[in-house]
Amino acid sequence: MLTAHLKDGTLFNLADPNHVLKDLRKLRNLQYFCPTCKERVIMKLGEKRVWHFSHHVSDFCIGNWERESNYHLSGKKQLYEWVKKENLDVKLEYYLHSSKQRPDLLLPSRRIAIEYQCSSIDDRTLRQRTTDYDSLGYDVRWIFGAVRYKSKYRSIQSISAMEWSAVHYANGNPMLTYYCPEQQKFAFVTIFYTLTPTKTVCSTSYYPSSSLTLSNLLVSPPKSVNSIDHTSLWLKQKRIWRQNPHGEKSFAYFYLRKLLYSKGYSIRMFPCEAGILSPYNYWLSTPPYLWQTWVLVCFLPTVSIGNQFTFDTILRSFQQVISINLIQVRTSIGEKRSNEALALKGYLNQLIRLKVVKERDNERYEKLYQPQMNRDIDRCYELDLAILRRLQ
Repeated sequence: MLTAHLKDGTLFNLADPNHVLKDLRKLRNLQYFCPTCKERVIMKLGEKRVWHFSHHVSDFCIGNWERESNYHLSGKKQLYEWVKKENLDVKLEYYLHSSKQRPDLLLPSRRIAIEYQCSSIDDRTLRQRTTDYDSLGYDVRWIFGAVRYKSKYRSIQSISAMEWSAVHYANGNPMLTYYCPEQQKFAFVTIFYTLTPTKTVCSTSYYPSSSLTLSNLLVSPPKSVNSIDHTSLWLKQKRIWRQNPHGEKSFAYFYLRKLLYSKGYSIRMFPCEAGILSPYNYWLSTPPYLWQTWVLVCFLPTVSIGNQFTFDTILRSFQQVISINLIQVRTSIGEKRSNEALALKGYLNQLIRLKVVKERDNERYEKLYQPQMNRDIDRCYELDLAILRRLQ
């Protein structure tokens, strides 16, 4: 930690840029205390790590201070200095007694808390911390250490359940913010679609901290400028699903595999109209080729060609399979709407473009065509390409 109390209660802040090593060495013999547990702490002024305070090894702190790496300490100190340059009232490691939380940065007048998270914590823990801040009237913004940024290849990033729980919204899309203290840069990751529970299609923009303000971070993050070849990307992913579906071990996979096998089909031959890009598909952690296959082979056959169904009808059926965990909805603290409804509506809009259904008035749809299974894998590949091109 970067702050501690002196014996008289005065807060001593090691992140203050006016400190010099010679003066601090003279102050090392003073008594310093943890702002949370009130136990003695040690001032450490080494050359390899950011100057900081540390508990004695045997001490237990009720604040649950996570062990901080030098990377984390550096990032927290730089973020504090970055906000301080705007002459804002910002407190470093301020302890909120009512919720027993210690945000890395707190802006009381703006009711904003900033957490710089480098280590992994359970996604439920992160959501609970966010809820606790909200109960006190604070809007929390999670910034992740750039060491967590795991780019598989261009436009593809692996995002953990913890990170998903911290998304915020900008320009109509979920966004994550990362910070690298070594390069002193922010990375803004805009999420477009998901391919698997962790694999996402996204765009990343990098900006030096010196070129941004706190308003850029909280209100108007820079817009994504990266171009993505969605057709090639999804075509490659559909080949992966068809060539190696056994890599998926979810309830949805085993259910649909058994269902299709009973009809004489392999799950590798799922309908070509499934596993396609669709708006808001990121709100379902179940891979899109599975939940979209459910729509095409479980719900749509219950409607005769030329007949109509309402959005409410298909949504209720969808929610029933969600209730038994056949299809899983992603949990996020930043979205209050019905996430499964957004994902389902986005897919129906794509089926309208493919002329599988036609939209009537008042959220009513007419079935025009029943997508079919194919027994020839090469034919599946041909139709996959044709369908994705139609959706460009």
